[in-house]
Amino acid sequence: ADGRSLTETVLQLSTSVTSLQRQPAPVSAEPRIGLPDKWNGVDGRPDGLLATLDMLFECQPTKYATARAKVAMLTSLLSGQAQEWAAALYNNKSAACNDYALFVEELKKTFVPLSSEVECPR
Repeated sequence: ADGRSLTETVLQLSTSVTSLQRQPAPVSAEPRIGLPDKWNGVDGRPDGLLATLDMLFECQPTKYATARAKVAMLTSLLSGQAQEWAAALYNNKSAACNDYALFVEELKKTFVPLSSEVECPR
């Protein structure tokens, strides 16, 4: 009897999923934003990447509701040294992994040379 009730439950779930998939997307769907290229921590600066992510988080607030979701998204767009650095923070359970602003600050501190971060008056 258990086998049949499990099969029935699976069929009901399958039917529910199918009917949900057929419903039109809500009109207030969050806009899709193209993702920037990955950044390796060496070439150029992360400014464009970070600005695009800020726009993404602003336009898709429900998808990126937590700091951890934002950190995960940024981490997925890192490569090379920057990705290894982020993995080390995650593996060491760094507080920065739960605080997007802190994570970005640490990223900049680690990879953006101080001279290019602060504009000195001439």
